[in-house]
Amino acid sequence: MPLSLVRSVARRQHRLMVERFLAVFPPSPRLKVLDLGVNGSLVDRDAHIFEASWPYPENLTACGLEDPDTFQRAWPEVRYVRGERGAHLPFADGEFDVVYSNAVVEHVGNRAAQRAFLEEVLRVGKAAFLTTPNRWYPLELHTTLPLLHWLPARVYRPLYRGLGFDFFSREENLNLLDESAVRDLVPPGVRYRIETHRFLGLPSNVLLIVEDKTRY
Repeated sequence: MPLSLVRSVARRQHRLMVERFLAVFPPSPRLKVLDLGVNGSLVDRDAHIFEASWPYPENLTACGLEDPDTFQRAWPEVRYVRGERGAHLPFADGEFDVVYSNAVVEHVGNRAAQRAFLEEVLRVGKAAFLTTPNRWYPLELHTTLPLLHWLPARVYRPLYRGLGFDFFSREENLNLLDESAVRDLVPPGVRYRIETHRFLGLPSNVLLIVEDKTRY
């Protein structure tokens, strides 16, 4: 699949994820929101779909791995905080009413690291909305390779390396999840629900929605 088409599909999927978020958590000037996992190196405002869709930028915080200058040129009204991969999130307990994180958890490492990532999300947010590609979708959009990611990791990771995808062959850079794996990340006692988003008739994305923990 051509890279330009992959990017177009990914952007369309992201837009649909944002639309679902807005349906679950209707915009309000009182809602403090964290967009976790922003690509802060992009100056193209159209690439920051969440920021373009949230009508109250003064209550929106974006967190990414890049320096703030590029992002702030595109979105001067949004607070940007630089984080560190795999580190403690630089926010206070319960600082946000809801955390939005699109297609980030599959990039933080092994299952233990993914579980720690979700625990941090739930520490800083009273509610959360996370999305991740479904491992059992036949096309893996990071590499544009079909079906190989269905094989055991010990098999497909060497194949990825041999095909020139060394970065995505490493668990710390890409560790795909399915619905069962997402459920296993959720700490005991947390109320949540799982939804799936379909593309071309097949479940392409898994959505984890954690309701406001302060309500129960």
